[in-house]
Amino acid sequence: MLVIEDGSGTNPNANSYASVETLRLFAKLRGIDLTELSDDECAVLLIKAMDYIEAKASKFQGEKTNPRQPLQWPRRGVRLDGLSVGEKEIPRNLEYGQLQLALEAREHDLMPNRLPGEKGAVIKERVEGAVEVAYANNGTPDKVPAFAKAEALLAQLYKKNGLFLVRA
Repeated sequence: MLVIEDGSGTNPNANSYASVETLRLFAKLRGIDLTELSDDECAVLLIKAMDYIEAKASKFQGEKTNPRQPLQWPRRGVRLDGLSVGEKEIPRNLEYGQLQLALEAREHDLMPNRLPGEKGAVIKERVEGAVEVAYANNGTPDKVPAFAKAEALLAQLYKKNGLFLVRA
């Protein structure tokens, strides 16, 4: 069951920034039909999206408003578009990022695992006579998922890592 964070940071069961209804509307406005999915299936997509967002905890600006709150938001010390974000505010970028990730989760594993013993993709294979097979670097996955739409929304909430432009 989804429990929506309302910005208070006090509900120990909060596990989403968006509801199933909001996901359905977000998808519909983008020409995506979710009618074939049940509400429970939509909730699972939203939870998968939350797992991805929670894994980005160290990248977000500021700090949790309440250290005991279950999710990373609400936060204090956050600026968006040059303005301070309220300590009880859930930024629209965050909610939209979760919704976009939920749509991505319909077809993609947002955080795929790769076991240490797995071989990479076959990059060379010789079959005539002696068999020769070469694998890509064992430590790198064949494809690293990139969720450009969601990351563009979330990136505005990330720390700037000290990089900035100075004009003379």
